[in-house]
Amino acid sequence: MFRNWEKVQGTLGAEIEGSVQSFAMAGKIKVLPQSVAQSIAAGEVVERPASAVKELVENAIDAGSSEIVVELQAGGLQLIRVQDNGEGIEADDVPLALQRYATSKISDGDDLFRIHTLGFRGEALPSIASVSRLTLKTRVPHSLNGTEVFSEGGEIKKVRDAGLPVGTEVTVENLFYNVPVKRKFLKSIRSELRHVLGQFLRLSLSHPSISFKLIHDGRILQDLVGTDSPSVRIEAILGKDVHERLRALGFEDREIKADGFAGLPSLFRGDGNGIYLYVNGRYIKDRMIYRAITEAYRHVIPSGKFPVVVLFLRLPPQTVDVNVHPTKAEVKFRDPERVFRAAHGALASMLGDLSPLTGPTGKEGGRKESTLQTRSMSSLPLWPPTAHPPSTFREEEIAPKVKERMSPEWERDLGKPLRLLGQVCGTYLVCEGESGLIFIDQHAAHERLLYERYKQQFESRSVPVVRLLLPVLLELPAEESFILESSLKEFQSIGFEIDPAGQRTYALRSIPAVFDQMNPQRLFREILHDISFQTERGKATETLENVLLLSACHAAIRGEELLKPQEMEELVRNLMPFHLSMTCPHGRPIFFSLTRDELNRQFRRTH
Repeated sequence: MFRNWEKVQGTLGAEIEGSVQSFAMAGKIKVLPQSVAQSIAAGEVVERPASAVKELVENAIDAGSSEIVVELQAGGLQLIRVQDNGEGIEADDVPLALQRYATSKISDGDDLFRIHTLGFRGEALPSIASVSRLTLKTRVPHSLNGTEVFSEGGEIKKVRDAGLPVGTEVTVENLFYNVPVKRKFLKSIRSELRHVLGQFLRLSLSHPSISFKLIHDGRILQDLVGTDSPSVRIEAILGKDVHERLRALGFEDREIKADGFAGLPSLFRGDGNGIYLYVNGRYIKDRMIYRAITEAYRHVIPSGKFPVVVLFLRLPPQTVDVNVHPTKAEVKFRDPERVFRAAHGALASMLGDLSPLTGPTGKEGGRKESTLQTRSMSSLPLWPPTAHPPSTFREEEIAPKVKERMSPEWERDLGKPLRLLGQVCGTYLVCEGESGLIFIDQHAAHERLLYERYKQQFESRSVPVVRLLLPVLLELPAEESFILESSLKEFQSIGFEIDPAGQRTYALRSIPAVFDQMNPQRLFREILHDISFQTERGKATETLENVLLLSACHAAIRGEELLKPQEMEELVRNLMPFHLSMTCPHGRPIFFSLTRDELNRQFRRTH
């Protein structure tokens, strides 16, 4: 009997222990408080001030507005105000507009697959409100009074009647004030303002009939008048110089239509920021369409460059799923292959129509011969042979792969003359030292020399400049104009004298002497493009450093440029003080060594 009791007791004990464990495990899953859930939703929709501006402007567009004004303070960190003259919101609906999943743009699940508007999730306003102090003012046309609602951290504090014009005004103050961790991830005011400007321009580009105005700290940055012509809006945003080298697109494959504008082969950039993709009026990022564009231009523009394209794709809403990304930046197509063919066909058709007399590429075949007088080779500094030239690279920063190639044998060759053997592939110089062969990348080497020279001149305030006989007028796209104004002092400090000469127009009066024999307009635009690209990717921490580096890069001799013997000799002579582990300012190796022992091993020589 006792044995049976012990058995029962053991069974009960196991059941009780299991119940306790189940109870403990059940306590791990909890329903998050509403405030935390709203913060998570806000993080998906509102990444930075530009995200809030995008959502609010899209709502204004969907409301049928003909005028939209965006006002910012401190890059949107302190204040974002979006005002429109659209249809407004009914008084009874105003409190609902700040609740999650409340929207007037869809009614049931089927509507998600035939979206005609830019906003539809019902998350934008409540998400923004949950991480800011938000004031919404609105009035519908048939009402004498409007409605004003104030929200703080997603909680409605006050609703009242107010005398207002027709339309809606949303004011967002102190974004992420209640999420300090999120606020720490934001960049500088200038960086955040640039992101806002990018969103603003992308939206205004696809809706030319609407007047857009962007104001920052009381200053009007953009004032775009409504027009019936997409071409006029494109010129206003991208500039006259770009607009003149664009050609219209037109392609149709049953219900899929592709139109817009694309650049001639002579118009290209160093990054993909000149490609604007729209599906049913919505700006998107899509790798497949992006690949269709680059494939069309693959053989007509230089490798590593990107075209300028504004492409509008129009297809039935039910064939596009726009509900695959929280910020609606990506879509899915029911028939992606047909969309690819439409995008590629529109561009291929335009490029195929170009005159064969001008050539599809606008490039001359063969390698270019270069005289280094135009690259200021003769005026390169000759560093003292016993000292290492100044460099921004410390020994521990040298690329590991480069250091691995440096044998101790090569220490004997430092500071000693090298015998120049010649040029290989129009890009590499081959020299002989006591220990073997040294290959030199001519572009990387010249770029390092020029960079050290510019840096020395800048530090000594002795940058030589050349004043242009006639000022060169530059009309810049909106985004480049903003970047230039943000970096104007840095450009001036290294010899570029440039003054504002109208709205987004600048007069280039002086250039650094090293660029004397180069096209100043093209060179300046290339440097500006590169700074824009590096700033976009978060690499332009010091604008001045980038201007110096990019100036050296663009002034240096290129790969596949045939050099004269005396030019090669001069380049090698100026490189003598450099250690063989030195890199160019971008971090690429200048030298590659092949020791005598390595040569002997290749030919199986024992001595």
